[in-house]
Amino acid sequence: MDDEKEIISQKANNGIGIVEFFEGKNILVTGGTGFLAKALIEKMLRTTPKINKIYILIRAKDKGAAFNRLKSEIIESKLFKCLEEMHGEYYKPFILNKLIPVVGNIYEPNLGMDIITSQQIAQQIDLIIDSAANTTFDERYDLSLDVNVNGPYQLMTFAKKCKNLKLLMHYSTAYANGEREGLILEKPFSMGESITKEKITSISPFTNFPSLHVDNEMDLVSKLKNNSTNNIGLEQIMKNVGVERANLYGWQDTYTFTKAIGEMMINNMRHDIPILIIRPSIITSSYKEPFPGWMQGFRTIDPLIFFYRKGDLPCLLGDPNGLVDLVPVDMVVNATMAAMAKHGNLQNRQLNIYHVASSSINPVSFSQIFDYSYNFFKLFPFVNKKGDKCEVKKMRFFDKILDVENYIWEVLSKQHEVQNGKELTKIQIRLIKKKVEYLKNFSKLHEPYMFYKGRFDNGNIRKLMEDMSEEEKRSFEIDVTKINWRNYIEKIHILGVQKYVLEGNRIN
Repeated sequence: MDDEKEIISQKANNGIGIVEFFEGKNILVTGGTGFLAKALIEKMLRTTPKINKIYILIRAKDKGAAFNRLKSEIIESKLFKCLEEMHGEYYKPFILNKLIPVVGNIYEPNLGMDIITSQQIAQQIDLIIDSAANTTFDERYDLSLDVNVNGPYQLMTFAKKCKNLKLLMHYSTAYANGEREGLILEKPFSMGESITKEKITSISPFTNFPSLHVDNEMDLVSKLKNNSTNNIGLEQIMKNVGVERANLYGWQDTYTFTKAIGEMMINNMRHDIPILIIRPSIITSSYKEPFPGWMQGFRTIDPLIFFYRKGDLPCLLGDPNGLVDLVPVDMVVNATMAAMAKHGNLQNRQLNIYHVASSSINPVSFSQIFDYSYNFFKLFPFVNKKGDKCEVKKMRFFDKILDVENYIWEVLSKQHEVQNGKELTKIQIRLIKKKVEYLKNFSKLHEPYMFYKGRFDNGNIRKLMEDMSEEEKRSFEIDVTKINWRNYIEKIHILGVQKYVLEGNRIN
């Protein structure tokens, strides 16, 4: 009740007080050179210039190398051009005063920092932002556990040393919900739980299913390493076992599985530390801020769109009416800052979960996404190295991998025959086979998401909007219902990926 009264009081005055909350704060950021954290750092510096220090944990051999990464990957990034224009000749002194590179590694004791540095930072920081993650779907199980599970363990161990810590914010993913279906609520994970166990007990409450415990998973990986004599063979074993363990317990892949275990680890260790977990869905290019279309790296949906534009992906393994849950990066950043301010101000010792997603309130289907992509590439076709324009056709959808494989083979073969005006050579046949095999494996990897049957509830985001003042709603836009997906895909997202990801890239 006290929390509710405080919220009512906030609403009667100046909303949450987002800008005021970050003033004077010292913040530790992990994964700071990544897509999402970089956008968050930019927004914090642009909207709350009275923030004190942002310590950025960077993997590097020494301080000089860490500074060079800070300079090349953050300070000189195109993302920061608005901030540079705001400060003019004072930009460099301003940003160098605010951003402090720290040599470290998320999954090592003390986060890989030297003892003196770790003690100094532990005494100074008010907030921790954890954005470090291994996001490869089919990563080696040991490597994924290192970053996504051992990383949170080491971070929580360090957080307990931070006497002034007001909040720890951890980025997970909405897809950590695994194979749950229907409307998926913002519920925390506890150690021992699994999606498979949920399903079995909902049907047969007295049926036993093995509990999921991180120690068992770590022991399994350790035994596999000890028994292996071949590093090349071990790599494939680790990839296979990650998928097998994920599927056994009810997750699509190693990435979502280990992110869920990471959440369990945080919940298990939190005690009286206030925790905020943000679960974004598929993060896409910026909607408005600091300018429309900014992007770093290919996200889940983008390889599909850009294989399609070249004529290499004429069909998909998936449900055309299935929902693809997208959310622009700036809306994730705004939701993060608003939620951090709300719960940092309340200072309650709770674990709060936020889905930052669109599927339950502004849904868009795969067929719509590719209709919009078709519209764009009909007007602005891809031109290959020979100067030929690649003509796209309407995307086709299949529910069997063999049908996908056969159709891609048929289309690519015809393309080569039309271009060359003669039958395929043996070399061309080999090249097409190689491309078909790659696209087949790519389709299988993404299959769980192409037939996904879950929608993410975002009740906490709706409550957050109610708490925000009108000025905060304008400055920290989080209402995904305002997005016109056709306009966004055709006029913002595709152009942004072409400009910020593909220019100078071999995929272009």
